[in-house]
Amino acid sequence: MPHVRITEVLIPARRGRYAVPSLLAGNLEMVTGFISAAEETRSPVILAFNRHVTPDIPIELGLPMAVCAAQRAAVPVATFLDHGQSLEEVAQAIRLGASSVMFDGSSLPYEENVRQTREIVRMAHAMGVAVEAELGSIAGSAVEIGDAQPAPTAYFTDPALAADFVRCTGVDVLAISFGNVHGPYRGEPHLDLERVRAIHALVEIPLAMHGGSGLADEMYPPIIASGISKLGYYTAMGMGAVSALRRQLREAESATFVYHHVIGAMVRYFRDEAKRVFALAGCVAQATR
Repeated sequence: MPHVRITEVLIPARRGRYAVPSLLAGNLEMVTGFISAAEETRSPVILAFNRHVTPDIPIELGLPMAVCAAQRAAVPVATFLDHGQSLEEVAQAIRLGASSVMFDGSSLPYEENVRQTREIVRMAHAMGVAVEAELGSIAGSAVEIGDAQPAPTAYFTDPALAADFVRCTGVDVLAISFGNVHGPYRGEPHLDLERVRAIHALVEIPLAMHGGSGLADEMYPPIIASGISKLGYYTAMGMGAVSALRRQLREAESATFVYHHVIGAMVRYFRDEAKRVFALAGCVAQATR
């Protein structure tokens, strides 16, 4: 199965009204577990490398690891630089083999976000690489974990501006703000799905949701039906991994439990969690040859 661009899994997802999870490719246990789950369930998956979340894993090692795993997978796997901050960072990811990149210029003034995104799109497309950009402000952080409140509605993605942004930049995927947050949600989440539907109607490219973990299971079908095709999912899974490891350590006999047992336990945890997320996203059995 070829290593694919995000567009190759997200355009069918937009058409079929399901989502493809973007999962953190933070180490080999994660990547191995995710691809095993994808192959078992015949699901497409996106392996996202985020150097800000895993700063101790050099991008020169972490991203090629994900690329190598994607190239060997039996289902479509896209590799993705998550939240790239500059042309230089994006170019480095492309040199290291990423099929897809994100440039996050959402903190810039609108015109500057357009200008820089357009430049990155031009460069990436010349190399056969797909580009995601972000418009609007998504609050919270997956790095410094704390209960996050959504950005004020004035910072949500404006549908008309989204249409203009896509037209001006030629970007392939758009990450939007509609009440979603990075990191754990504070209180009951309030997601503006009418806004998602409005943006979906005005643009022809797939829409991405960052901060897609930690919601009640019943919230995912309406989110996806509103027009989300790419589901960023990490914080809840990462917190769950710590809980699973603590249970494993409590149950283990210290004389016989050594580090390679931790590796195996974490591979199985990430495999099982990914299978659950694929079911929530509705992408099980959507992988095609």
